[in-house]
Parts: sequence; C-alpha cells; structure tokens
Amino acid sequence: MPQADPTAQSAVPLPLARGARPTHVRYAVMGFLCVLSFLTYFDRVCIMRVQENVQRDLQITDRQMGWVFGAFWLAYAVFEIPTGWWGDRFGSRRTLTRIVLAWSLFTALSGCATGFFSLLAFRFLFGVGEAGAYPNIARVQSRWLPADAQARAGGLLWLVARWGGALSPLLFGSLLRLFDSPGTRSLLTHLPALGFLGHLPAWRLGFLTCGLAGIGWVALFYPWFRDDPAERASVNAAELELLRSNKPQREASHRAEARVWSALFSSPSLWGLAMFYVFGSFGWSFFVTWMPKYLLQAHNIDYAKSEWMSALPLLSGGAACLAGGWISDAIVRVTGRKRLGRAAFLIAGRVVAAAAIFAVPHVRTTHQAVALMCISMAAFDLGQAPAWAAIIEVGGAFAGIAAGFVNTLGNFGGNFVQPVVGAQIFSRWGWPTLFAAYAASYLISGAMWLLVNPEQRFYREDTTPRGFEVVV
Repeated sequence: MPQADPTAQSAVPLPLARGARPTHVRYAVMGFLCVLSFLTYFDRVCIMRVQENVQRDLQITDRQMGWVFGAFWLAYAVFEIPTGWWGDRFGSRRTLTRIVLAWSLFTALSGCATGFFSLLAFRFLFGVGEAGAYPNIARVQSRWLPADAQARAGGLLWLVARWGGALSPLLFGSLLRLFDSPGTRSLLTHLPALGFLGHLPAWRLGFLTCGLAGIGWVALFYPWFRDDPAERASVNAAELELLRSNKPQREASHRAEARVWSALFSSPSLWGLAMFYVFGSFGWSFFVTWMPKYLLQAHNIDYAKSEWMSALPLLSGGAACLAGGWISDAIVRVTGRKRLGRAAFLIAGRVVAAAAIFAVPHVRTTHQAVALMCISMAAFDLGQAPAWAAIIEVGGAFAGIAAGFVNTLGNFGGNFVQPVVGAQIFSRWGWPTLFAAYAASYLISGAMWLLVNPEQRFYREDTTPRGFEVVV
C-alpha cells in the first residue's frame, strides 16, 4: 500500500472567506530563500579573494588551484540529482537543513587545510554539502509562490546570489583586515584555551567565521518553515487559494516513479536547458575563478585592489537578473506565450555577452576591460530568471529532480571543466584565446534554447495505466 504524501495538497481546498485578503507568509518564505541564495554564492566565491594567500602558504600552483576550484563544482554537479530527489521524496525542510549544515562545516574546515590534497578534499566535500540547494529552492518556490510570479521571484533570487558572489571578495577582504588588525590579534591571543587563534593567518580565520553564518540560518528556518503552505497556521484560505491557482492538483506530489526518471532523461526541453547551462557556465565561471588572476597578470592590479573590480560584473549581473525576470513575466502575461517570454532575452543576451567577452583582452585600459566584463555579465544574466522559471515550469511536480538534472550537467560541463581547462588555456596560449573560447561557449549556449518548450511538462500524467510519459 503506497505511503501517504506528507507534503501533498489536500484534496478539498479550504473555504475562501468572502472579501478576505491573502496573508503574506509567502514573502517570509522568499526572505529565507534570498538569504540562502546569498550565502551559497558568498561561501563558494570567498576563496577567490584569498587564492594568492592560500597558494603561497600551502605552496599550490596555478594548475593545482584550478583543480581545487574544479573539485567543488565536480562534487556539486554529481550530487545535484540525488539531493534534488531527496527533497522531492522527503521534503525541502529537512533537505535544506542538511545541506546548509554540511556546507557550513566544510567551509570552516577549508581554513584548516595543510596542503593541496587536504584543501582539495575539503572543497570537494563542500561541493557535496552544497549540492541540491537550488533544486530544493526551486521546489519551495513551486509550492510557495503563485504560478505567474516564478520569473520575478527567480530574478530576485539570482540577484541576491550574484550580489552574494559580488560582495564576497569585499566582505571577506574586510574580514581579513579585521583579523589582521593589532586589536583583534591581541584579543584572540588572550582568549582562554583559544589563544592559538591569534597566530593563525587571517584567511584561515575567515573560513572558520564564514562557516558560522549557515548555522544561524538553520536555527531560524527549521522550526518555522513547512513544506506544505496549508500546514502553516498563519496562511489564510485566500493566500492558500492564490498559491494553488493555475497549478495541477498533483503538483505537490514528490514521489518519482520509474517512468518519471525515464521521462526526465528523455526530455528535449530538459536536455536543451542542461546544455544551455553547460556552455553558459563555461564562460560565467571565469568571474568567480580567474578574474582576479587576469587583472593581476594583464593589468598589474593586485588582489586587494581588485575587490571592487571583481564585484562590479556580478553586481551588474544581479540587477539584470531582476530586470529579466520582471520583463519576462510581463511578456508572458501580455502575450500568453511562455516560449516567447522566456526566450526573448536568453538568445539576444548570449550574443551580446559573447561579443563583449571576446573584446576584453583587446582593449588598452583596465576600466575598459572591466566595463566590457560588466556588459557581458549583464547581458548573460538577463536570461537567468527566465531560464530558472522554465526549469520550474517544465519540472512541474518534480521541479527538484528537474533542477537537479539541469544543474548537474550545467555545473559539471561548465563550472568544473572551466577552472581546469581555463588554467591550461591561459598558461599555454594566453588570455585572448581563453576569452575567445568563452565567446564561442556563449553563442552555443544561446542556440540550445531552440530545444526548450516551457509550455509543456517533461512528463504527462493521465488516468490511464500508462501514468507518466515523455512529452516531445
């Protein structure tokens, strides 16, 4: 006998009080998701700010540092589908709690590395811990937001994610300067039983401190959040009706049958979205790996002075994420055509991003190079929220495993490969060749959207014994 779905919607909707206004609990949920999205990028990008210190203290070469960067993305990619399935099967409340606690532990342990192999192991396990965060965010988003607000919400989530990455070098750099100040050193040295902290390099203390932020998020999130909005007493009938409108009744189910997995791996839309992310991530991950190295080698800007320069492209991209989400939802609302509304900025944005990134090594001044990077990132990120909304729309009841599938291939093919391959390219053939490769990857990424149809789920559910089928 099948088990009851603990997060399924009740068969009978709650009675709607006449004239009642919806409560706003969904905004509190979005607040939790935004903080989580910020922390995911803050913790994964902060190592970029201290890579010079880490390489010097641990005697790590550029190529070895490429493997350290890539280890996170490899683990993150491999465990995306299992953790997305875990959320669909057991609920996002427990899954996100496990994710945040695990990644916080291994962020802290990154500050305890003694050499290349220990740092490689900690960054790999950090990737294992953080894997599944966005598939489970997608799952929460699909249940706690109205159907017509997905791209706008996605734009906000990706704005704070990009800004988390943008502000990471700045905030982490400030944290390093605080730990290196004489007053802080003196205070740490005189702590009972913890005096050894006063003698540790600032980058080690920085990683240890960053590991504490996720624990605070979990302490607030786990007691408050519920997978099913109906289980929150503060959600009234009007808000519940708003959240359930224009969604199939099965939408809350999270039990993936064998046919669902077959449909998942056979869906042209999901493969198109995955390849869209594979080639897009190859170029994008430059901004969270090698950008400070490029500014140092090509423009003689050291790591401390490049903090704002490294932040500006991600800040520009964050604003574009928000704008793209709002405009995409508006186009869908006016025209009723999801394919048009989701694709408009995706394809055009990739073309502009390719042209701008290709031109970066061919300009003379640092300001011109950074300006082109900002243009490239903004054009790239105009399509981020529409693409995220498309994943949720194609994924439907199984948004967690759908997002896990897309993120697995996207991060493995783009973010894992790029740090390793990128180091090989600029070491052997120089920076212009690397930027030309980024431009080509952006153009291929835009072409992948031709396979995507956000109007259809990747499965079909009917009343016949066939159950779920591939939608082509």
